[in-house]
Amino acid sequence: MAKVLRRGCDNISSLSSLREANLESNGGSRMSSMQAEEAQCSDDDSCNDFEEAAETLLHPDAHEDGGLAMNNRALLEQQRAAIFELIRDMGKQLLTGKINLVNMSMPVKMFEPRSYLQKLADVWVYSRMLSTAAAQGDPALRMKWVLTWFVAGLQHAFQSWRKPFNPILGETWQAALDDGSEVYFEQISHHPPVSAFQLIGPESAYQYSGYSQPEVQYKGNAVKTTAAGKRSVIFKDGTVIEITYPKYYLRGILYTARPRGDITGTARFVDMRNRLCCEVDFGKQPQAEDRLLQRSDAISGSLFSFISEPKNQSSHSLKERRSFGGLTNAITNALNITSSSSNQNLPVLKRQATHASCSGNWLSHFDWDGQRWWTLAQANSDSWHPSSSPLPSDSSHRSDLACLLEDPSDWQQAQAAKEELEMRQRADAKLRKEAARSAGT
Repeated sequence: MAKVLRRGCDNISSLSSLREANLESNGGSRMSSMQAEEAQCSDDDSCNDFEEAAETLLHPDAHEDGGLAMNNRALLEQQRAAIFELIRDMGKQLLTGKINLVNMSMPVKMFEPRSYLQKLADVWVYSRMLSTAAAQGDPALRMKWVLTWFVAGLQHAFQSWRKPFNPILGETWQAALDDGSEVYFEQISHHPPVSAFQLIGPESAYQYSGYSQPEVQYKGNAVKTTAAGKRSVIFKDGTVIEITYPKYYLRGILYTARPRGDITGTARFVDMRNRLCCEVDFGKQPQAEDRLLQRSDAISGSLFSFISEPKNQSSHSLKERRSFGGLTNAITNALNITSSSSNQNLPVLKRQATHASCSGNWLSHFDWDGQRWWTLAQANSDSWHPSSSPLPSDSSHRSDLACLLEDPSDWQQAQAAKEELEMRQRADAKLRKEAARSAGT
């Protein structure tokens, strides 16, 4: 069985403490069928993995069909009631011929008192792994730590089942972690929505920066999010690791007993300077002996060197970018955002040699060549602390968000504040268009 490699990462309390904390925060959770089997195992050979390494247990909210389950029944009923209310309102407007999807405001009942900018940082709470990566002289070892950081944070992608508020153009948010890492966000485009970010490690040992341009598709009973954009980890020695995200799903949002969040597709990490690449596939590994790798939340991949230049290297671009100015224009130029169509097809790399293999499950553990680098039970995640002196444009100054924070049950007041902000944003957009026409741009 794989041994645990802590490699400088601090331990937290036992798995039982992790379960208790999770159960308390979620109002009680049901164990998945796989967890129930594990709890009943004794001398059966099929349970040896769990007996030899308890840290491979799944997340307490792991769904039996894969991914993270929504176990808060009261919240589920509230969310579904809001969705059906929205559908009914759309139907009424459609029948009267007065439907306006552009001006339709989503019900605040579905929202959490946070901005999407804040939600983006949820998965970046293992910054000590990036600091460890920055300290490595071996490019392959550094790549392994970047991958481990990425996988460890995925469990937090679905930590809230409420919708965050859409950022307003020019909205910002800044916060820090206990280790001194600082993050800065700014919403640089409204249509399409684009959020620029910069995460700076202690003593600037690393920088994770880029922009996120989510593309959301509703498919009946599911919501698919493609995390388009451009993201790079930059180290002091000039090494840049570009990251392409997988796809995120919310399944069963309308009709199943327990909706679940899942991840599919491929994540790619490319270090052009050292000609290294790692590709990680999300999904079942039917031939694997470990049952955790037979689930849909399993991951597997390899680290390899390549000899050819990737095609479409400048494929990341902002779709249909509007006219910007001032600070926003400077940011878009710095991020190399262009107005051409975005091509999310991964560049083709010609493999030269495979250096390492990885496998695991983003709800339990992650291994490199059979050695354990991360486990859910021993992970030491940090938490974000918002700036005590934020900019006037900070998310915390939004009137709608503040209303919901002050009184979560007073949806009417928060809804009115939200609609007022949306009307102001549409008016500002109209003024910008008129100014652009006047300037002949």
